[in-house]
Amino acid sequence: MAKAPERDAPPRRATAAGNLLRIAAGFALLGLLYYWRIIDLAALRVLFARPEILALALAGALANIPLEALRWHVLLRAQGLELRLLRTTRILASSVFFANFLPGAAGGDLIRGVYIYKAAQGHRTSGLLSILIDRLLGLVAFVLLGLGAMLTRPGTVASAYELAILGLSLGFIAALVASLFAGHRIALGLQRLLSGRSARLARIIEDTGAALRQYARDPRSMGLALLLSAVIVGFAVGPIVLIAEAMPFAGPSALDYGIAGLYALIANSLPVTPGGLGIGEGAFASACLVLAPQAARAAYGTIFLAFRCVFILSTLPGLAAYLISL
Repeated sequence: MAKAPERDAPPRRATAAGNLLRIAAGFALLGLLYYWRIIDLAALRVLFARPEILALALAGALANIPLEALRWHVLLRAQGLELRLLRTTRILASSVFFANFLPGAAGGDLIRGVYIYKAAQGHRTSGLLSILIDRLLGLVAFVLLGLGAMLTRPGTVASAYELAILGLSLGFIAALVASLFAGHRIALGLQRLLSGRSARLARIIEDTGAALRQYARDPRSMGLALLLSAVIVGFAVGPIVLIAEAMPFAGPSALDYGIAGLYALIANSLPVTPGGLGIGEGAFASACLVLAPQAARAAYGTIFLAFRCVFILSTLPGLAAYLISL
């Protein structure tokens, strides 16, 4: 008897085609950046000419993996999920590795979501919510440190544009804080609204509200997670500044490179191309030009491309962790 065709074959083909298009878009962006001289591949030789810079940048990037795993572990424990830190670290490392090949940083979180779905039976909603809170806390740290560094730059006078960014950023942070402390009340209202319509959705909203209330009742864990986020930002931006100082470009200061790195990393997480390929490089170059308009135009995007190469090297332990867990 002939085997019936799989019903999910067309969606699978569509997903594969979509991923190929995103990969092509990423390399196309890199090609355009090279054509516009925002990237200079010859400048990448600094990674081989200065092995001490490569070693320090790689060490900083590697340090972030256990730190990010510890932050997520703290958020899981705040929900009463006593999962093993070693296992959590392996999953986090695997997700960071696969984020290089999936659209945006959130793509790698699919690995974490599958892990939570299997390991946190009975607490799946709160476990999955921990991934979102983990991302949001990381974003808050990036935004706060970026704004603080920009507003304290020597001789800086806040423009209307910068004040608008400040207002939007503070609004985002205020909304996040409000969701933590009042999210359970919002969830209760939604649950009543859905009463008798969708019992399953109402249950998910109820569990989400309970998880948010649990975070609000544990300020120590939230404070520790935010502190870890600040340290993670330092280890993320440090390698970029090291590479930038070693590159043959003049103009922006180390502080300018650090601020540009912060905003490039945020842009790099947008789910447009795999790992933000081409997005981060363009954002970094644009930020450098805005922060140091007096400097001569240079291929600043090369700095972030060099950092990307170092970062990919730092994620290789995640591939080993994934293979071990199979």
